[in-house]
Amino acid sequence: MIRAKFIFAASAVTLSAAFAASFFTSSLEATNTTPTKKSAEQTPQVTIPADLKDSDVLSWDCEIPEYKPETILLTCADGGWMIHKIRWNTWGIKGATGTGDFSENLCEPSCAEGKRVEEKVNVKLSQLTPYKGKFYLRTLDINTVNGKDFWWGRADGLEWDVMEFGEMLEGPIHN
Repeated sequence: MIRAKFIFAASAVTLSAAFAASFFTSSLEATNTTPTKKSAEQTPQVTIPADLKDSDVLSWDCEIPEYKPETILLTCADGGWMIHKIRWNTWGIKGATGTGDFSENLCEPSCAEGKRVEEKVNVKLSQLTPYKGKFYLRTLDINTVNGKDFWWGRADGLEWDVMEFGEMLEGPIHN
């Protein structure tokens, strides 16, 4: 009898774990959290006003438009991924380049107790995009300064649409 209860309990735990993994995977796919490269044909041509200055160009830190942000949170809800201590070498209509520290919470054993790991990265912002009368650099690309994969196993390089979250929050509700 005890053995049967143990097998039943073990089976229930296994099924619950499988269900949770399936739900988590489908949720990630549904929210499209995986960064993707955009082809040149997907990038619309932007007409730049003659009076637009480099100092008029903004980017995003979550839903907050900023000029030369020192920090860019990629996962706005929990701050699990971020680039901070950003030092900009160039900034303007043609894009921005700089360096910073990519920080990731490994969430082991849980995100609340997770260890943060960091790596020096090259930072690039591109794809000037008009939005509500202003111009924003929307595509963030990072890669390690040393050109190698991140030491904790993440592959070198990451692309992220830093404007997407701001558009969702500022979209139809505020028009």
